[in-house]
Amino acid sequence: MGKKRSPRRIPTPQLVLNGSEQRLQLVLAEDGELLASQELTVAGSSMQHLVPALQSLLDRLGLTTANLTGIACVRGPGSFTGLRMILATALGLSRAADIPMAGLEYLPLIAAGPAPLLEGTLAVITHSRSRQVYVQAFSVPEGKALGNPQPLPLDQAVAAINTLPAPVSAVGSGLRNNLEFFQEALPSLRILGEGFDHPLLHVLAGAAAHASYTTTPLEPMYLRASDAEDNLPGIAAGRGIGPEEALRRLATATSAITAPICGDSES
Repeated sequence: MGKKRSPRRIPTPQLVLNGSEQRLQLVLAEDGELLASQELTVAGSSMQHLVPALQSLLDRLGLTTANLTGIACVRGPGSFTGLRMILATALGLSRAADIPMAGLEYLPLIAAGPAPLLEGTLAVITHSRSRQVYVQAFSVPEGKALGNPQPLPLDQAVAAINTLPAPVSAVGSGLRNNLEFFQEALPSLRILGEGFDHPLLHVLAGAAAHASYTTTPLEPMYLRASDAEDNLPGIAAGRGIGPEEALRRLATATSAITAPICGDSES
């Protein structure tokens, strides 16, 4: 008689969601170990891909949302719409299946990928808006943050990076989008490969294991005003809306996670 096979253990993973930039990342991880993942570069259409991608990921392991033990969301800084999409989706899953949530910061996740391979300082530079970037510096190889992330115009970003202890390496979409500018302004800057511009999948898996989970809705990490806020008077006048009503509508749209998401944008 053959040996009786033990029943298959059903995983109870955490789900990690990242929609901070153009690459949509979904990860299933258990005890810090990567079980399954999916990455989609779907600029402008991530909303229509998120739920099907999540369903596909769960199906691959024979799981449902009832098997999830936590949802870790990258809460920024990044695309305003992308952050709200991720947080609203997580909140819906959390309330439907009683799953706790955790918030993760984007720039430290990027830094954690190349940090062990480097010495000196790593500047993570991600896209904010035209000629503006988010910047955060880390000592490497330990990956300790040297300050908080800041939204800076390009010239101020250069000035900030110039104060960092050498040697300085840099990575991120803000660097890539303004590569010629940074190369000319900072000729000694070591520019890392594009493969490090987004969080590595095993980093997301590890972050999920060490995150602090709660049932309280997560707040997006906005470091600057949205384009809508900056251009509110002109937008409101063009639509025949008074200033006070415009402010009320904007406050509702930017403070309520459950507010409708009308489309993908960078602002």
